[in-house]
Amino acid sequence: MPLDLSAFLAQWGRDIVTAGGAAAVAGYLAYRFGKQRRVPLSSPRASAAIAASGSVALVWPDKDDGEGWGQPEEEADASTRATLLKRLDLKASSLAEEPSTFDILEAMVAASAELGTRLALLRQRGEAFTLSVLGLEVMGKPHGAKAIVWLTPGAAAGDLAGAEKASFPAWRTDSQGALLWANTSYLKAVEAVDLEDARARDCALDQKARDDAAQAAKGQAFTYTRAITIDGKRRMLRISLFPADDGASGVAFDVTEEIEVRDTLAREAKAHEETLNHLTDAVAVFDSTRRLTTHNSAFSNLWGLEDAWLNDGPSHGEWLDRLRQSAKIAATRDFAAWKAKELSHYQEPGLIPDETWTMPDGRILRVARQRQPSGGLLILFEDISDKMGLQARFKTLIEVQRATLDKLGEGVAVFTADGRLSLANSAFARMWGLDQSFLEALPEFDLVAERAILVHRDPTFWSELKARISDPSPRSRQEKQGEFVCADGTSLTWLTRPLPDGATLAAFADVTAAREVETALRDKAAAFQDADRLKTEFVRNVSYQLRTPLTTIGGYAELLAAGVGGTLTESQSDYLNAIGLASGQLEKLIENILDLAMIDAGQMSLDLGDVSLAETLEVTAEIARTNSVNDQVRIVVECDDSAGIIRADKARIRQILFNLVSNALRFTGKGDMITIGARRFDDTVRLWVSDTGPGIDMARQASAFEGFADGDRRAGVSLALVKRFVELHGGWVSLASPNAKGVTVSCYLPARATHLHAAPELDLVS
Repeated sequence: MPLDLSAFLAQWGRDIVTAGGAAAVAGYLAYRFGKQRRVPLSSPRASAAIAASGSVALVWPDKDDGEGWGQPEEEADASTRATLLKRLDLKASSLAEEPSTFDILEAMVAASAELGTRLALLRQRGEAFTLSVLGLEVMGKPHGAKAIVWLTPGAAAGDLAGAEKASFPAWRTDSQGALLWANTSYLKAVEAVDLEDARARDCALDQKARDDAAQAAKGQAFTYTRAITIDGKRRMLRISLFPADDGASGVAFDVTEEIEVRDTLAREAKAHEETLNHLTDAVAVFDSTRRLTTHNSAFSNLWGLEDAWLNDGPSHGEWLDRLRQSAKIAATRDFAAWKAKELSHYQEPGLIPDETWTMPDGRILRVARQRQPSGGLLILFEDISDKMGLQARFKTLIEVQRATLDKLGEGVAVFTADGRLSLANSAFARMWGLDQSFLEALPEFDLVAERAILVHRDPTFWSELKARISDPSPRSRQEKQGEFVCADGTSLTWLTRPLPDGATLAAFADVTAAREVETALRDKAAAFQDADRLKTEFVRNVSYQLRTPLTTIGGYAELLAAGVGGTLTESQSDYLNAIGLASGQLEKLIENILDLAMIDAGQMSLDLGDVSLAETLEVTAEIARTNSVNDQVRIVVECDDSAGIIRADKARIRQILFNLVSNALRFTGKGDMITIGARRFDDTVRLWVSDTGPGIDMARQASAFEGFADGDRRAGVSLALVKRFVELHGGWVSLASPNAKGVTVSCYLPARATHLHAAPELDLVS
């Protein structure tokens, strides 16, 4: 009995479709058509086409009487039906012993409520659909008043079965964008338990993929890349949607790593570009078509070319033409041949040697070229003008240094850390009897030592010198020096000094003449010491010998002056006074000479104690006034209150002052004045004696304290003795005679003298 679709819809109502009445539809179909014989399609041509496609079809045609839909017609051969059964995972009890295609459709409706709903909509409204149920593709379409349902186990179903195991999400949707089928990767991406769960929840990768699927079903393909969260991670997917039957198919490939690599490459390319722009050398890269693809700012600046022109990618030949037109490169006789040679570097095999270009402005460029794997060419330009200038100056400096070393009298050689000679001058060759050609070959140290040992036959010296050259330890890398005598009696001093680059300098100097002079000087110094000792002993002995007759002269003069020999006339008294004065001066002179001899012999010691300077100055002035025969000279004392008391030898301080005053009295006369003064400056005391008598020439002032070398009557033994006494106290003396008028002798003494200031005693016996 034919299916009356109108009665069917009136009986079950619209809610059957919308409320999931698929089971009822399937039951009704089974009731009305399950036992009826299927009518084959009427067209042999259509039957042949359907059989060839590997599909089966069910058709509900309308009746000629217009009473609604007629019986479903079936078109399928036995082999196609068997293929359908293999695709289905159904229990044998659910099908008839000899199932027809309609039996298979009823089983599929029972397994998929949506299929029943779509069948009802197809019969009611003529709405086409495409579904994947139990591994079969079900497609329903209206054809005029007929409704046709196709069951396809062929290529489409096979493709879906293969895509099931794919590692990338794949899916199919119907014309409305609803999910029909999806593989395991898709279900995992949308976090669905299975296909039914995904379809029930209408799962999609994102809303855009759902909307675009509906558009793709209308014939428009989409491919785009979007960021989608999968399994809690943000991933970049490249989604492709394209039409498929009445729906759409989609695939999604995870391109996260691809995009990351692309971003990394972009960052690296930018970093490389920035690196190139930081280089001072000009760099340009031409591709396999000989067009400029990359250049840095140094390249633009070197040739003075506009970035806009360079960014347009001129060819290698155009760039060379531009350089020639703007006179950036030196003129050549045959520019065409030169240009062809430059362009031939793209094809020439092997390495391209570096060249130097001399620019019109005098600069020198090093040009380096390197072929690229893609067939292009990289060119680097380095401005070596300064480098060439430095090399020339360095070469000149080396020549100057070599010439300077050859002028030295010392033998100089430099050995590298591996023991090879790197530098030697002419004096070194002469000193060791080496040929200049032998040294120019830069021999090893062992060969040099093998020949030099004939001059200095001490193997130990040469082995130690080798160790200092080749041993890198800090103990050996130290400056050392010494002296030895060669086999011919020549005396040489040697010095080894480590250099910063690891090399070692060895220098030798011939000091034979110097040693001979030193020996002569030592002998002469010893003779001088002996003569000085003899002089000191002579002076001391003579002084002692002179003291005896002087004492006799003085004694008898005093007796005669006392009237022992009778009454003296006035003239006789004057003579005796002159004899007494002369004997007294001679006695003082002898005492001074003895003191000088003792000081020079180192036998003078100080008797230190507290000395009041004010009292000492007054006593000295009073004695000078009493003993002076010239009472027309004023003696004045100027003692500063700060002078106070010093620690010194009181007798020697008085002797210093008395000698200075006595010396001043001998050279002053009527109307002159002598000043004795003292003043303290921190820990130093200044004693001075000045007079207004005749001065001392500037040329003679430096030798005024030399004693026996006196060339002026105002200087003599007394001033020499003053200097010695002051130096015994640790002080010094000075003499001033401005404009050769008057003399001021100043003595600077420490406020507290010690025995350490006195010179050590000398052994005059030895």
